[in-house]
Amino acid sequence: MLDARLQERVKEAIRELAGSPLSGKKLKGQFEGLRSYRLGPLRIVYRFTKDWLEVAFVDYRKDVYR
Repeated sequence: MLDARLQERVKEAIRELAGSPLSGKKLKGQFEGLRSYRLGPLRIVYRFTKDWLEVAFVDYRKDVYR
């Protein structure tokens, strides 16, 4: 569970991604079709179309791609 401060940072980052979804890096391999946005020690992994943004998961970098 993320502390309250990190939760607020994640919410703000997701709002920013909704307006600028190309900000994240394209992922490869088993994560093809997803993008990753770096937020300090966290990664927000998501996909988007012209109509919506779907967050697949949010986790610490050391755990996110396992």
